[in-house]
Amino acid sequence: MQIYKLLLYKNEKNYIIKMEFCVITRKCLKNAYSKMYVTFAGECQNDFSRMLQDAIFQKRERRGKMKKKRMLLLAAMFVFTFAFIRFNTVDVQAASKYTIYVNRRTNLVNVTNSKTGKLVKAMYCSTGKNYRTIRGIYNTTAKYKWRPLIHGVYGQYSTRIHGAYLFHSVPYYSINKSQVSTKEYNKLGQQASAGCIRLAVTDAKWIYDHCRLGTKVVIGEGRTLKKPSRPKVRVSTKKRAGWDPTDPDSRNPYRPKLTLKKKATKTIVYGSTFNIKNMVNVSSSYASSDALLKSMKVKGKVNTKKAGTYKVQCTITDPYTAVSVTKTFTFKVGKKPKQTTTEKKAPTELTTEEKTAE
Repeated sequence: MQIYKLLLYKNEKNYIIKMEFCVITRKCLKNAYSKMYVTFAGECQNDFSRMLQDAIFQKRERRGKMKKKRMLLLAAMFVFTFAFIRFNTVDVQAASKYTIYVNRRTNLVNVTNSKTGKLVKAMYCSTGKNYRTIRGIYNTTAKYKWRPLIHGVYGQYSTRIHGAYLFHSVPYYSINKSQVSTKEYNKLGQQASAGCIRLAVTDAKWIYDHCRLGTKVVIGEGRTLKKPSRPKVRVSTKKRAGWDPTDPDSRNPYRPKLTLKKKATKTIVYGSTFNIKNMVNVSSSYASSDALLKSMKVKGKVNTKKAGTYKVQCTITDPYTAVSVTKTFTFKVGKKPKQTTTEKKAPTELTTEEKTAE
């Protein structure tokens, strides 16, 4: 069996391997096999040299493939990292759209535009008794449509501020919208909770819907906050539990009512006057009909001088509960009546002969 010795020569970049007839050692073979950048001088003279050459090139090829995989992996990680940072930046910017201020002494909440400082929404609240609500600057971390609270009650539209402190509705005795505590509801505007910040459902839902996670919350007494234009609503305490009047749920019995008058006709006479406010009945547990009609927004028109079918959408909002009701009514304008004209015969002149006969 022919045995060869490997002679390694190093130039500027590569190792040059030459094959010569002599005894080969395991160390020499191991060193030759472990080099990555290798070129051969001369042609292969036997099977052993071809085998060794193939082994070295296979090693180099495998390392080349591994290098490509590492480069692709690094590129994928770079793209993922860039996308993660980019989208997180967008989320932070979106979350910082609003800033929520809470005054523990006056029990008011103001939501402002983070860039302009302009007031967006004002709310009444109930903070913790004896200033149990935490004070400081925080960012919201989680949201829950229903959340178990201490003492076996539940909060609707809850937003976590920090730790165990939340924005949430007035407590419910069970996960049932008709089971809000009437006694606790009437305490909005004064300290009443165990530490969380209680709100009317319409306000808790507004924060839940519009203030993304990461929204800044500032709690203290130093900032003077504005009262909401909507007056405080009280509920009857004859029953232990009931509905929150501000809940927008369609089953809420406090929702304002909007119906078409019985005497109102859906067929409009061609050319007559049309005023939707004169054709509807409105009512509410808190607001007067005049206040509801004043809040009415109308979409769609009826052209009484053009026959056809028209749809009119009406929306009324109770100024006390901020609950809105929308209904669409259909009216039909009749055809233009035909004009009837009576022709009068003109008197005929008498001829000369008729005059003579007379």
